[in-house]
Amino acid sequence: MRRFLIFILLLCSVLTLTAQQADSSRLSALSLKLDEYYETLKHESLDVQKAECDFLIGSATDSLLRQHIALDIYEHYLNSPIMGAENVAVHVFDKWIDSGKVKMRSSSDFITAQVHADFNRQSLLGSKAPELRMLLSDGSGEELFTENDPSGVFRVLYFYDTDCAKCRIETLFLKKLIDTGKYPVEFYAIYVGDDRDSWEKYISEALGQDTAIHMWDPSLDSDFQRKYGVLKTPRLFLVAPDETIIGRGLDVKSLEVLLEGIFADNSLDYGTPESEDLFDGIFTASAGRPSAGEVKGIADYIHDRTIARGDTLMFRQMSGDYLYYLASHSGEGYKEGLKYHIEKNILSADKVWKSEDDSLKIIGFAQILNDLLSRALPGSLVPDIKVPGELYSSRGVKNVTMRLPKLRGRNNIILFYTEGCEICAAEKSAAKALLKDRKTKVFMVNIDTLMTDNPSLASRLMDTFDLSSLPHIIRTDSKATVLGRYISLAGF
Repeated sequence: MRRFLIFILLLCSVLTLTAQQADSSRLSALSLKLDEYYETLKHESLDVQKAECDFLIGSATDSLLRQHIALDIYEHYLNSPIMGAENVAVHVFDKWIDSGKVKMRSSSDFITAQVHADFNRQSLLGSKAPELRMLLSDGSGEELFTENDPSGVFRVLYFYDTDCAKCRIETLFLKKLIDTGKYPVEFYAIYVGDDRDSWEKYISEALGQDTAIHMWDPSLDSDFQRKYGVLKTPRLFLVAPDETIIGRGLDVKSLEVLLEGIFADNSLDYGTPESEDLFDGIFTASAGRPSAGEVKGIADYIHDRTIARGDTLMFRQMSGDYLYYLASHSGEGYKEGLKYHIEKNILSADKVWKSEDDSLKIIGFAQILNDLLSRALPGSLVPDIKVPGELYSSRGVKNVTMRLPKLRGRNNIILFYTEGCEICAAEKSAAKALLKDRKTKVFMVNIDTLMTDNPSLASRLMDTFDLSSLPHIIRTDSKATVLGRYISLAGF
């Protein structure tokens, strides 16, 4: 990319475009080379395009040459049909033209460019949607994109006027798109005029009262024209759940393409060996025993880097992989983090998991796991169940039947185990080693024996604790409060 820039600059040098020598033929030749440059640059990010344009303009030492390059760049991006190109045009105006480093060809051109920048700067692609405080048809207020405005959904803003012929056509297409119900998106139809009768008639005849949330601002207090560049209608925006503008200057057809890409019903494979290796690598520093905070942090990262930025497909893939990864690992950090991940990224994002495939693979699976993980939560009182088991203390061991809250040690270990399980045996030995501390009590419950001798009690325990995998260890204090669960005493 830089080499191509240098090539252009060398060409400029060869053309010797100084203030005295510049002529229309040489400038035209330069413009053709700039057109080639724009073509190579169009697939780069907007930030890269801005930086490259700055480099090109700044490399021109002659003022007329710099003016020609800067205005050529400005006009190209101003008139480009590619969504987001106006970001570069506004950037060039702000940095080079409005600052006085480059002069427009006339004062009227400068005023036109200034108005364009003022009416587009706040609603550029990738920027946070400006706040809107408008009125509903019943006269009540509605706030969008304010601190008090709940996020978590995609939103479409449709600015229209009742006497706009093009709006009539786009409204017809938009209503058809909304009526399909394919996309979990909130639609806001915003009337830009001040004629209530005309507005209500338009809603009734063209849009429909229940098609969208209908808003207007007849007094123009919200400054929506400047904030969203509504110099003409229709004007259509798509805003991501994190309130980032991801579509602007759209028509309904291009809106549908964007929505289809976001909500495409793609079947994904979850829990692949590759994803297992990925998350193993992430937790390498924790030696395979991450804290709940570390596991929750990855759940937050997945959310913030994907769906919060509008990338629903990547969110589904990463969240689904993480769900299966955590579900396959034991230990307090994994399990407590799994519950957090399920609540934040699965059950609270139900609009994303809309395919039949995901209903089974993700939602159904997550609901089962969440039910198990919601039993005997940390901070709650241990369930009051009378259970037979072996009670270990510094005084020895007793076979007793007792209520679990009646363990009165300052540090109590409740250990559910099964016969023939090597991990269970190791955890039992580690638990007995804790008895050196006289404040510790250990209560061991043999699930195999209960299944034979008292199946109804065993079933009740299964419904009260997560005994889907044994051993299952819970720690309580003298007040019978659950301090921890899914813990390992043997270091597994």
